[in-house]
Amino acid sequence: MNENDQTSVPPSVIASVEPTPPLQPPKPKKTLSWWLRTLFVCNPFYLVSAALLLYGCYRVSIDTPLFDAESARLAFNFTSVQFYEILVVITAIFLARRGIWYDSTLLVGLENLLVFVPFILISQAALIESNLAMEMCLVGAAVAVVRFGGLKRHFTQLNLPASLLAIGSLLLLLNVALPLIYRHFGETKIGVYIDSGPAYEMNECTWLLILPAVLALVNLLPRARVAGSLLPQHRWLPLGLFSLWIAVTCAHLYGLDFIYQFNLRGELLAPAAAVLAWTIFLRVPTKSRWQTYALTFLPLGVPLLSTSPGGRRTFLILAAVNIAAYGAVCLLDRKNRVARHLTVIAGLLFVAGMPASWLPSINPEIGHADWIAGGFIVYMLCWITFSNHPGKSVLGSFIFGAAILAVFRHHAAALQWAMQGGFIFLLLHSLCWNDQDHLGANLLRMSAAVAWIVQSFVWMHSEYARFWMSFVPGAVVLAVCFACQLYQFEWKKSVIPAAAFFVLLSGPGTAAIHGLSSTPVGLLAVTGSFLLFGFGTAAALTRHHWHHANHDLETKIAHPLEVKP
Repeated sequence: MNENDQTSVPPSVIASVEPTPPLQPPKPKKTLSWWLRTLFVCNPFYLVSAALLLYGCYRVSIDTPLFDAESARLAFNFTSVQFYEILVVITAIFLARRGIWYDSTLLVGLENLLVFVPFILISQAALIESNLAMEMCLVGAAVAVVRFGGLKRHFTQLNLPASLLAIGSLLLLLNVALPLIYRHFGETKIGVYIDSGPAYEMNECTWLLILPAVLALVNLLPRARVAGSLLPQHRWLPLGLFSLWIAVTCAHLYGLDFIYQFNLRGELLAPAAAVLAWTIFLRVPTKSRWQTYALTFLPLGVPLLSTSPGGRRTFLILAAVNIAAYGAVCLLDRKNRVARHLTVIAGLLFVAGMPASWLPSINPEIGHADWIAGGFIVYMLCWITFSNHPGKSVLGSFIFGAAILAVFRHHAAALQWAMQGGFIFLLLHSLCWNDQDHLGANLLRMSAAVAWIVQSFVWMHSEYARFWMSFVPGAVVLAVCFACQLYQFEWKKSVIPAAAFFVLLSGPGTAAIHGLSSTPVGLLAVTGSFLLFGFGTAAALTRHHWHHANHDLETKIAHPLEVKP
């Protein structure tokens, strides 16, 4: 073998192959056939069927010559609706047994939409014959209980919690009782669109109290949670069924008002709207703080539904409820800063809705505009108080002083009290400042303290001043400073208590100076000599407590002979 003969082996070439993305099927073109298939998948036939049933009942009740007697037409419509609902429930159970969840759930929703419709027909039957209405009520309630019992027992995948069934039972009783109650009070009703009497009070109570209380029952439902992966087990199903029941109940009440000729005013809807707004705020989950703020605004405008002349009482009650509710939100959720502002706005709405006859009992010279302006001032001061910016403190001092000047404008010392209030607000608010973050904050504080002292002494030399007038503001500020010192265990802003001490003494000091100016000089000299003698004796007795330096010099002075040269 030839050792020099070497077979060259080419190096292996490894090709880098990039993975190809999976092929995605092309999106179908949205042609007419695509839209038709999408529509048929949603199965609109059930909804159209229910709409045709209601329309047919309406036509039978007004102009169909099939039945001459009105009671026969009512019986036909009532029987048709009941038979249709029984068919809906049976079909829903049948489809659920075969695993067809979408159509079975759609039929359940359709049944809950129609469950109270027969009782709307009973409202018309009550006008014809009370015994007929009673019989239809009992039959309708019994059939409704049987239908829901069948759904609960044979459609086990359906998300129907016990609390939802209890609420549904209460709504069923309400819809059964309403036609009979309206029939009873309708017999004593005289006239149309009345505004007094037992029938009127019953209708007001139904809208203002019963309907909001029933709507508030939604808060007893368990929080939305997934009960399974199937469509009938979806978490929104209980809330959706409750919404259908409430919608049909409101339609029933509207039909009763139309039949018995009651005025449906905006203030009758306001309490239910308030309950709905606060329920949305409490129940709807939010993912961000801004969504929470948006839901907080919902109840604020609800009292405006009661702006008619007869709705003032409802307006005031709802405004007071908003004040209490927003205050509770402020206490429970400290991060919800919007609730603080809305509390003040709700208070302004309450003041704006107060009857004009209430205001003279508080102050005859103050009207609605003054109360609203006062509320706005309180709002601004609260907003500034929660801030720690010196510029806002200056603005707050001007606002507070202007408010005092407006309230005591007929008082001789109104301007002086306004200046005192402005200085006090600025100095007390300066306890919250962080001097390192704001250039000139300490200079502003010292300037305000000096100006407060000067203004106090000038005021005490005026004609209408009394010594206690400056004593009270100084004592208040000094008490606040001592409270802060006890809380913080140190004096952080010593210029404020020093200024308060001088203001505290400005009144008594000025009065003492005026008194001394009329005292004989000789008597003052004798009194001064005794005072100085007392001070000297006290200094001698307490020297060993406050003076320890130069001890050798004191010994030389006390015993000169004992000291060696």
